[in-house]
Amino acid sequence: MDNKEIKIDTTKIYDGKIIKLRKDKVLTPNGNYSYREVIDHQGGVGILFIKDNQVLLIEQYRYPYEETVIEIPAGKIEKGEDIRNTAIRELEEETGYYTEEFKYLGAIYPSCGYTNEIIHLFLATNATMKETHFDEDELITCKFYPIEEVKQMIKEGKIKDAKTIAAIYHYLVD
Repeated sequence: MDNKEIKIDTTKIYDGKIIKLRKDKVLTPNGNYSYREVIDHQGGVGILFIKDNQVLLIEQYRYPYEETVIEIPAGKIEKGEDIRNTAIRELEEETGYYTEEFKYLGAIYPSCGYTNEIIHLFLATNATMKETHFDEDELITCKFYPIEEVKQMIKEGKIKDAKTIAAIYHYLVD
């Protein structure tokens, strides 16, 4: 069954540093016209670093949710940047750990209804501590948690971040 929608027209609404917003007019498979509001996003990476059966997680205030979120280190892919290089850069920037040893865990679509963002997940190994390089507006706390505690935190809803839950799942089933 072909259920693809065909874009008829697009209107730019916003062109920002991180996202772009557009409104598309589409022809649906049943012959009707509809509109889709889409956030264009360059994509990102999430890095799962496990050392001695403990997961390195960061705590960071996330303005859209108005709360501190517990999550794996992550960041935006810069235009033209290789995703593996993004992972190397973001792990060191946010945690101070450096490695070039990564295993690709897969990709996730964090919110299919309104954005084309793809987050690529990596498992980092053999990382050594160097120093953090936070963005000027980042306030991040890093902490290692035993894997069993992380599983319990997910179960209890203390970890709600989709990329973190997906990365832990990939790790556990691999």
